[in-house]
Amino acid sequence: MKGFIISGTATGAGKSTLTVGILAALKHLGLKVQAFKAGPDYLDPTYHRLALAKPTYNLDEILTSPGLVRRLFYEKAKAADVAVVEGVMGLFDGRDEQFSGSTYRLAKLLNLPVILVVDAQNLGTTVAAQVYGYLKFKKDIKIAGIILNKVSGKNHAEHLLSALKPLGVKVFGVFYQNELPRLKSRHLGLIPATEERNIVEIIKEIKDKVLAKINFADLLATLPELTVPKKLPAIKYPDLQGKRVAYAFDKAFNFYYQEAIEYLRRSNVEVFAVSPLNDSDFPPVDLLFLGGGYPELFARDLFLNQKFIQNLKKKIQGGLRVYAECGGFIYLTSGVKVKEQTYPLTGILPGEMELTDKLQGLGYYRGKPVGGYLGKNFQNEIWGHKFHYSTYTGPQDNPAYLLRKNGREAFDGVARDNIFASFLHLNFYGKADLVKTLVGGIKG
Repeated sequence: MKGFIISGTATGAGKSTLTVGILAALKHLGLKVQAFKAGPDYLDPTYHRLALAKPTYNLDEILTSPGLVRRLFYEKAKAADVAVVEGVMGLFDGRDEQFSGSTYRLAKLLNLPVILVVDAQNLGTTVAAQVYGYLKFKKDIKIAGIILNKVSGKNHAEHLLSALKPLGVKVFGVFYQNELPRLKSRHLGLIPATEERNIVEIIKEIKDKVLAKINFADLLATLPELTVPKKLPAIKYPDLQGKRVAYAFDKAFNFYYQEAIEYLRRSNVEVFAVSPLNDSDFPPVDLLFLGGGYPELFARDLFLNQKFIQNLKKKIQGGLRVYAECGGFIYLTSGVKVKEQTYPLTGILPGEMELTDKLQGLGYYRGKPVGGYLGKNFQNEIWGHKFHYSTYTGPQDNPAYLLRKNGREAFDGVARDNIFASFLHLNFYGKADLVKTLVGGIKG
């Protein structure tokens, strides 16, 4: 088995587009490929899934643990010919001076070589100094080679290659500005692949460009063989036979970690998707998981589906537990204000949301549940991640969490009896006690 991480010199270097092309190209060449994404990203994996027609997995040492990251990677990669990990931000960008959460730390943890995507659009001979710095800054990882992206033309490419020649670094490909289709973005990152028109044709175009520019025989020959450890770090699965969990999944709600959903299933939980946009009701369950997404963009249609809303309210009155993250939190309120227009929603929780132009929360937080069924039954702090532009204008007297970050504390979310809603995203993978507490509700 071969494996590598695709990283960038910085956010915007083009690693997401190139990752999609490389995945599709490797599959086209007849190889069994398994994709992964570094960090707490829900959107890039939607493109991986389309490129490979199979799930991808998030590797996040903060939301899970270094041991669980190693287990997940090798457990999913062992059946593949090639494992490809898309990095996060620039190679050395993490949450602290120890590089935690960075692509560098992940490469070191998994002993994976790095292919570095270099944004060359404003570089001349300086490209050699920049790449030299990446090669020498940390010697406990291996940079197998680079891909030059956003090159202005043939003469520029020749100049860059001449400047890099003394370093002896392999250049696996050179891509010109605007040569690769751009994947569209909105306020939370890439538009989910399922919303992108003509996405199949776009991925094919990227794949064809990548196949034309990258010699994959040379690239793969450069990489060392990876050995799956005989003993992987331990993981605990609770036995929740007979428990049922529904999770909201449609265009409005689709922010979920594949490994977390699979963890529930391997804990003997019956898990199935429901659509607040399209379904009128759903069968009795112990927990409804309202994940993140873009309910603000589909607020009108969500509100018009009154059959679902009324049945959900009845189930909650009957004792159904609801766990909501970010977009799910928005859905439970009375409405969301977007550019002076307020759209009504379920009204299950008091107060409304407002979508602002400014980030209201970003990064990793330690959260201690302080309200609702989770605060009553689970006293441990949990690592979570926030990335939202919305603000909540409702009552603050029943918070879900006390959050800590960089020495500061603040309350977040709303918790009422059998509802627990906040802006914090969790990854349930490997969290046996948390999952047992969440799922141990009353069917409604």
